[in-house]
Amino acid sequence: MRFAKLAVRVWGCQMDFDDPEVTALEGIRCLERFLKDIGMPGNFEELGAKEEDIPKLVEALCYGDGRDGSISGFVKLGTDDCTKIYQMMVQEVNDQL
Repeated sequence: MRFAKLAVRVWGCQMDFDDPEVTALEGIRCLERFLKDIGMPGNFEELGAKEEDIPKLVEALCYGDGRDGSISGFVKLGTDDCTKIYQMMVQEVNDQL
């Protein structure tokens, strides 16, 4: 429900009270469009990164700037979470090939 509320409040999506996941997914699509519009890379290919870069990226993300092995924001993510997200990004690119 938190992601659905975020979609409504930030992106102006319509809340689907019967299925809040629909609203959350629309919010994700809005975020993806926004990031593309401002020129942010959307996947590993656009970033110029490779699968073998994942450990370095996770290290920088989770331990850079004095972090303690996790990142906090909407939800707290640890190194395993971040590694899985990066692996999904690589898989998405591979699936498109």
